[in-house]
Amino acid sequence: MRMRHRFLGYDEGRQSLGIFDCDGPGSHWSLSLAELPLARDLQLISPDRALVGFDRGYFELELSTGRPEKIVERWKGVSSVRRLAGGGTLLTGVDLDGGGGITVLSLDDKDKVVATARREGDYVRLLRPTCEGTWLIGCDDHFLETGSDLREQRRLAAPGFRHAWMAHRYEDGRSLVSGGYGAFLALFDRDGNCIQTFGGRGQVPEEVSPNFYASFELLPDGGILAANWQGHGPDNGGKGRQLVEFASDGTYRGSWSDPQRISSLQGILLL
Repeated sequence: MRMRHRFLGYDEGRQSLGIFDCDGPGSHWSLSLAELPLARDLQLISPDRALVGFDRGYFELELSTGRPEKIVERWKGVSSVRRLAGGGTLLTGVDLDGGGGITVLSLDDKDKVVATARREGDYVRLLRPTCEGTWLIGCDDHFLETGSDLREQRRLAAPGFRHAWMAHRYEDGRSLVSGGYGAFLALFDRDGNCIQTFGGRGQVPEEVSPNFYASFELLPDGGILAANWQGHGPDNGGKGRQLVEFASDGTYRGSWSDPQRISSLQGILLL
């Protein structure tokens, strides 16, 4: 199947951001992240603006030009950011304020810290609010579902999770997650039981070379588009397929790569 997606991509291997079109040659622009490293989390906040989390905080990115706007950098080790409906922002990382542990800072619309939540832990990746008002947080070999106080309500885990990355809660209570180095995506029922894994070795063509499923996006028809990260450094573009697409039931639908321009996709945001 020929992919026709246009997306903002974080190439972790080359530490750059760019807009790419699967159906056309070249990228619209490319931005070096030498001064804004580790842009792990992406969120569309207006038609021409994305929120980008990076190691020291976040910035807002003008999508038409690739120009960073409103850079807020006061921390170290930020792994996830989310803009909330009221204009506030959640920042997640390990030991963001000197208090240790997994830390979530709530910022108001003026970027003032108005609340802090903390729990034990030394690894965290993306945080996603759910429609039930809870948080789903990637914590290495499992996902935690917590309240805003970070008290555990449920744990989602499957054999093979390592550096588990991102979760999405469907309205029916199911959860879709990416397993990091487990190199598969997993679906959990509303009770927290793993009911399906897909996208792993033997479930996709050999040339896909599943290595590390990181961020993913849901398509309008319920399909799933996932970044298949291939490793650190600038020369990983030929190791596997960088973008992998599945139907809503986990059936493989196709893949895409641009090894001349992309080394290793970790973050994607459909446009």
